[in-house]
Amino acid sequence: MSVFNCIISAMNLLDRRVNEIKSLRPSAQNLVELTALSRYELTPDGRVELLAALEKHASWINSLIHEVTYLISFDQPGTEGDGAFEGYGASGNAITSELHDQEREEIAAALRISPNTAQHRIDTANLLVQHLPETTRALADGSISTAHAQAIARESAPLIYSGTDKSVIAKIEAKALASAEFSTPNQIAVAIRKAVAQASPLELEERFVAAREERKVICYPERDGMATLSAFLTAPDARIVMRSLEIRIRETKADSHSPWRSADQRRADAFIEFFTGDSEGAKPSPAPVSVPVSVPVSVPVESMNPLSAPTVGAVTSSAMTINVTVDLPTLLSLAENPAELSGYGPIPASLARELATSHQWRRFITDPVTGGLLEVGREKYQPSVDLVNFINARDKTCRFPGCRRAAELSDIDHAVPWDDGGETSPENLGALCRRHHRLKTHGGWKIVSNADGSCTWTSPYGREYFVPSRPIHEVA
Repeated sequence: MSVFNCIISAMNLLDRRVNEIKSLRPSAQNLVELTALSRYELTPDGRVELLAALEKHASWINSLIHEVTYLISFDQPGTEGDGAFEGYGASGNAITSELHDQEREEIAAALRISPNTAQHRIDTANLLVQHLPETTRALADGSISTAHAQAIARESAPLIYSGTDKSVIAKIEAKALASAEFSTPNQIAVAIRKAVAQASPLELEERFVAAREERKVICYPERDGMATLSAFLTAPDARIVMRSLEIRIRETKADSHSPWRSADQRRADAFIEFFTGDSEGAKPSPAPVSVPVSVPVSVPVESMNPLSAPTVGAVTSSAMTINVTVDLPTLLSLAENPAELSGYGPIPASLARELATSHQWRRFITDPVTGGLLEVGREKYQPSVDLVNFINARDKTCRFPGCRRAAELSDIDHAVPWDDGGETSPENLGALCRRHHRLKTHGGWKIVSNADGSCTWTSPYGREYFVPSRPIHEVA
């Protein structure tokens, strides 16, 4: 056997050992072996496996940290685990009690962190150890990351501390853990938010009414002649503003006479242009730009006559939509189920009806069992407007693992290229943001697409990543 073949054989043996350790429950012995391995003798795929194995052990270590933090804070005479946390304000920030001054300051001093950070750790430890045992177990065996566990704890807190029945919390926890394999922490957080809203729709309505009264725009100075402008708006209004800016920066990007600017710079310039008619690096305009806005409500029913109303705004030819999904009983005021604003998450039923009655909307037909969208194919390269709308509603975001770029702001990609015989059909089409579209075309990534919107990606290392389909009612 040649020297080269001997080296390759040794690398493959190391790769296999890393894979074996990754499949085992985390332990001190396995961690010692992982740290002792020669990282430079692994193949590129082996290094990815090592990273995943180390992350799995990091989850295990963090589960121990949460347990010890809980013991320091609550395993003391006269303390009550349920009293460490009082709830959430309208902004979603934790409101904690003063029951743990001594423990909080002790932890802060020992770890060289601020008291606020120490209190946050205490709250999270209490939520996980005392109220979310399955999440704690999943963290301990490395099935989920620390970020996933923190997202589950944070988003479950309003239900836990409002006294919701433990069986309801357990169902939400189980659903979150089941989807964690294919979801990022942010996606898990939004999904739990939706489940929490469904469990207590009236409370969501009350919180929304209170929060809406706090809407505001504020400005505060920054260094070097800059300032930050911040707006606290309803989620649909905020989405409209951002979509309008996205449309405008696409227009300015196509202008070859403009100097190069990053997306953030073009977005900031477009924002100013709305008010002044001019912006740095953009063409001057005689009047502020106004973008027409239509808000379709996607209704998962088998049939319904579409209603329509005038769109908001006028002036430019750019069309922009945001998507809201609401069930038929709620639309007809027969139920108060939360709706879903695409790219955001759950919104109260009253806001969904407000959008449905004051804007244009369209219906989509869904599979009554899976909740997936149904549609027929097309036989030409350029998909029709209806097919584009269908793909955007089905995929909701870019289909690359973990990417949350809105489908409406992404490209419609042929999984099998048109020139290679690929059809212009739901099975072969999908939303990909420009970056991941280029990665697929030029970066060595391959995709196998399915009719329900699910797909399997294969990386240049040969690793496969499955992205499941999303029912129309599921949060992106």
